[in-house]
Amino acid sequence: MAIYAFYPATSNLRRSDGVGFVLAEGADEASARAAAQALVGGPSIAGFAAVPIAAGVAPVAVQGLPVGAKSGATWPNVTRGGGFLGT
Repeated sequence: MAIYAFYPATSNLRRSDGVGFVLAEGADEASARAAAQALVGGPSIAGFAAVPIAAGVAPVAVQGLPVGAKSGATWPNVTRGGGFLGT
């Protein structure tokens, strides 16, 4: 399975909830995008740019803490506002 990062490539695609970077795994870009959308819920990420994460990808930094799924154990699960993603 491949890993993709999704982000709003232009400012008009930014989400009102502040989510601006989503990392997800899938059999292809479409399934990874679907998994990413399911995690964050709310406004669509259909227009977000996709970057495959593989050898040679440029380093990247994202401001703020990562937020994972409500039931996940890998990442913190509460947003800065104290809520959960996808709800």
